[in-house]
Amino acid sequence: MFRIITMVVVLLFSALPVNAHKMKSAFTIVLFNERTNHIEVMHRFMLHDAEEAAWQLFDAKADIIADDMTQAKFAAYVEEKFELRNSQNEALPLSLVGYQNDAGYFWVYQEIKMPKRLKGLAVRQDSLREIWDEQFNIVNIEGRGPATSLHFEGF
Repeated sequence: MFRIITMVVVLLFSALPVNAHKMKSAFTIVLFNERTNHIEVMHRFMLHDAEEAAWQLFDAKADIIADDMTQAKFAAYVEEKFELRNSQNEALPLSLVGYQNDAGYFWVYQEIKMPKRLKGLAVRQDSLREIWDEQFNIVNIEGRGPATSLHFEGF
């Protein structure tokens, strides 16, 4: 009897419209790559979020999926909103390596030759945070000691 009631309840709830809100989040890896002697930065955005953001940032007809111009503009936007600084509070000038759509994500890649005697690192990741209050950006720093995670939310 319990099994039948459980199945009825599951069926009733599965028939209700779902208005779940997708979490607005982005993920960044800052990798100290000793092999290449570079700090490599990889930003990953949900393609759906990047598309909505492009409509708000650029125009309602922006097409981040198929238009290279929109993709380049979004990558430039990410470059502007992400920053690394050394312990003397000097910005580390990252170079854009590229960007791509891949399996439901939009990726932006940056790098810089590893500075000599880098003693500390400050990170800013403000991408999409001025668009959505609920935007949650995670930055993992890897390749130099234990991995560290930073979280950026609100504005």
